[in-house]
Amino acid sequence: MIQSLYDKYICPHLIDFIMSRTPFPKQRKKIIPNAEGRVLEIGIGSGLNLELYDQNKVSEIFSVDPDNVLLSKARRRAKLNNINLYIESLSAEELPFESNSFDTVVSTYTLCSIKNAEKALTEVNRVMKNGSKFIFSEHGKAPDANVLKWQKRLNPIWSRIAGGCHLDIDIPSIISQSNFKIPEIQSTYVPGPKFAAYHYWGYATANK
Repeated sequence: MIQSLYDKYICPHLIDFIMSRTPFPKQRKKIIPNAEGRVLEIGIGSGLNLELYDQNKVSEIFSVDPDNVLLSKARRRAKLNNINLYIESLSAEELPFESNSFDTVVSTYTLCSIKNAEKALTEVNRVMKNGSKFIFSEHGKAPDANVLKWQKRLNPIWSRIAGGCHLDIDIPSIISQSNFKIPEIQSTYVPGPKFAAYHYWGYATANK
């Protein structure tokens, strides 16, 4: 019961606070302006990406996220940025959209907390148009053995306090195994605790 109360009343606000602090905005700015056309953002959370979209390049923005507290924040941020945001309150494992219907799909700090990230990415692949892009910025598996050990040790506790987030997700592997090519990816440690500081960003294209 304590966990469910924490998840409902504390965790969403904590996530919004942390995700709005450096280095996350800096990482988001590296990818979000590249979105164009009809966009789907999986795990939109509180809508921190919305102010970064180039509205001259984007025609529509759709979003999914299972957390209604965060979605209420996203709706407010959409209004502040004059964006018509189409929201579905659900996770990304079963997207309610037609196949081949989006020019860009966006994921920022989402794949770590989806229960079945592989299934979600398969769905992302399905709804992407031929030649479209999946752009992402995520944290995940560290390349250093000692840091990775700590990621695995901390996972059980971390996932309970951070909305189901897992520290050691192999981002390039789960994307490529979901029938994507990755023409561009970068990775490095960013400022912060090393166990949560290894970040990946870039874009992938769907194999159709």
